Amino acid sequence: MRALCHHYGVELHHFSPNAITVVAIFATVCEGYLGMMPHWDLWLHLYRGELFNAPSRTIGVRKPVRARCLNLVLKTGKSEKPREYILVGLTSNHAGWDSQWFYLRNDDDLLPAYTGRLISERPDHWRYGLVQAHQPRLDPILDAMKKLREEGLTAVLVLSAVHHRRVLPLMSRPLRKDEMGPGVPSRVLEACRMSNEAPADDEVAARVRAAVAGDFHPEHVDGFPMRPDQWSIDLVSPFPIYGSDSRFSSTSFKIYLCSCRDRSTLDPRSL
Repeated sequence: MRALCHHYGVELHHFSPNAITVVAIFATVCEGYLGMMPHWDLWLHLYRGELFNAPSRTIGVRKPVRARCLNLVLKTGKSEKPREYILVGLTSNHAGWDSQWFYLRNDDDLLPAYTGRLISERPDHWRYGLVQAHQPRLDPILDAMKKLREEGLTAVLVLSAVHHRRVLPLMSRPLRKDEMGPGVPSRVLEACRMSNEAPADDEVAARVRAAVAGDFHPEHVDGFPMRPDQWSIDLVSPFPIYGSDSRFSSTSFKIYLCSCRDRSTLDPRSL
């Protein structure tokens, strides 16, 4: 969130509820399904910022809003082509949210300080995407993400897995989601989770329904588990995926899909 606040030049309350959900889903796809930290170039490839202004009493005139003015929109134009990302359908019903928001303590001033400023015009850089010369670096990640979509991963199932695991996607924690596997000390897992007891499937389904467009049933909870849970899809690479770290390379990345139950039969030498 700090990077997004800096990039868009906004404060935390400027993000709409759906924008926060979009960021949470993206972070979870990167950590829990692709097995990497949230990837900045991938974000710029997929999303742009749009300004929300509220209707006024004058026909044809809209007014700036103090909260939720920044919407994060998946690029869908012919020239944009976020061709591999999962389906994201979120609710448009957040009635009353802008009259109920509040700030919690800003520990260590890690987030921008609240000023209450209004944003009346969309800055040009909200629509900036990835530099064309860097686009090939994303190809291995996009191939992996396309496979996840083909296997059936959607935003609804991502949110279900998040609530099932009891992790806030945007919180600071000692482990990435794909590192929360067997053998991790319980005290470390507790530092990553919001509660010690798993919520009932009915409760998870209700939370998901509050965030998405359409229905969601308890029997589909955790229908697409995150790594390294059993039955998750593992995208196995002998080399790191390209990222901001200069050690990363996209030229030698290969994708292999296997169920976690079959991982023991995968010979690393065959990669």
